Amino acid sequence: MVAPVAVLLLLVACSNAPSGTPGALGAGAQLYEANCQSCHGDVATGEGRINSAPPHGPSGHTWHHADGLLADIVLGRFDYPGKTMPSFAGQLSEGDVQEILAYVKTGWNEEILGYQAENSRAWEEQNNR
Repeated sequence: MVAPVAVLLLLVACSNAPSGTPGALGAGAQLYEANCQSCHGDVATGEGRINSAPPHGPSGHTWHHADGLLADIVLGRFDYPGKTMPSFAGQLSEGDVQEILAYVKTGWNEEILGYQAENSRAWEEQNNR
């Protein structure tokens, strides 16, 4: 009886593992903590964020945007009225931003991930990337 329960617990634990490589998620977490958390707060809940910075979890709107657009915002290649976020060009590489995004996405459910992935594909096609 103990063995089947142990196997079941192991399967449940593995099924909730975030996608991506462990090294990339670790790097993304470190980059997020060093560059994003002081304004955006906890990656899943937004707890500790400053009021003008949106949270990145399901309650925020980050997932409404394509990866390419998010990278452009972070790296200062896209501006919009009222933007208060500083550019991280020269501090973060395109690869760093992708690692941060992979980490941010670990808090999103399958529906949100699917929506955001489709939005990213459409954005890339529209912007010839």
